Amino acid sequence: MTKSTFHTHSRFDDGQEELETYIKAALEKNFQVFGFSAHAPVNFKTSWHMQRECLAEYIATTKLLKKKYKNDIEIYTGLETDYYDGCTDWRPKRGIDYTIGAIHFLVDEKSGRCMSIDSTLEDLKSTLKEFDNDIHALIKAYFSKIRDMLLKMTPNIVAHLDVIRKNNYNNAFFDEDDSVYREEILKTLEIISLTNTIVEVNTGGVAKGYVKTPYPSKWVLEVCHDMDIPIILNSDSHHPNNIDFYYDEAITMLKSIGINKQRILYKNEWCDVSL
Repeated sequence: MTKSTFHTHSRFDDGQEELETYIKAALEKNFQVFGFSAHAPVNFKTSWHMQRECLAEYIATTKLLKKKYKNDIEIYTGLETDYYDGCTDWRPKRGIDYTIGAIHFLVDEKSGRCMSIDSTLEDLKSTLKEFDNDIHALIKAYFSKIRDMLLKMTPNIVAHLDVIRKNNYNNAFFDEDDSVYREEILKTLEIISLTNTIVEVNTGGVAKGYVKTPYPSKWVLEVCHDMDIPIILNSDSHHPNNIDFYYDEAITMLKSIGINKQRILYKNEWCDVSL
């Protein structure tokens, strides 16, 4: 197995600790590849995205670490990029090796207000009110925006595909067997297969105690396997201690489906390696 993660957050955004602290932890845990993926700057003020004035330092710091640890571990510089109307396309940015595309919020067309998808339970309830408490309307809007991103600003990796279930404990808002929910996911997987995007298996929600299994759910990964959609195992860690959280359990689950490989950036190329 080529041990890796390409989804990590540090003191540059809403994570903790310096970048080098993550690399030292990765070496202790026998990682061969490590990717940084700070939340890319957005066009409005937030408390959890990297600030534009910090981007040059972020890229320069990762560059120095690549050189310092070149004989020990492969290091890549990425960004987790939010997609919304008027967002910056960070893919051509010099010094960026890959992007992880994500929908963390929807923007109300009339008011311009950000409506959270991936935050607290209260925030989700507030967002749902904007959709007249119609969970189907919210589900459709969320997955429609993912599909729009995939077609117009295709990332290398799509982040936590079903993060909308983050606050859906005990099916508080919807059942995953719901026909509308399943149809939206299947339609999205069709687009993913057409764009050659990699689906992230994200253990971050488990680490934070929001969910008991990684994003996306096992049934979604079974469909990915049937459709020959590549996956990548990521920790979405916000602290060096969690860079391989729930990896063993996730790998066991993936192998039970028949998934025995992941697609990662390795030796500067996207390639399939064994789990």
